[in-house]
Amino acid sequence: MGSKREKYPERCPWDKGPTQKMSDRDEWILSCGSEFVRFSRNKLDQHHFHVFMKDSEEQMLAFRARLLYQKLLDKGYKLEE
Repeated sequence: MGSKREKYPERCPWDKGPTQKMSDRDEWILSCGSEFVRFSRNKLDQHHFHVFMKDSEEQMLAFRARLLYQKLLDKGYKLEE
């Protein structure tokens, strides 16, 4: 029996690149109804993110933040512009 693989997002709003309009922001917010999740890059270590959900805050590695970002998109969350 094989294990379920998580979908790794090709692009996140914090990625650099010529077509990325949101990479210079300090934070990115995904929302679904009244629920929201806020991502912000750790200013001291670019490989870590602060993620704020409901009443909790968590620090995670960038690849984990990418996986969470994709998981939230799959659940119907939308990126606020």
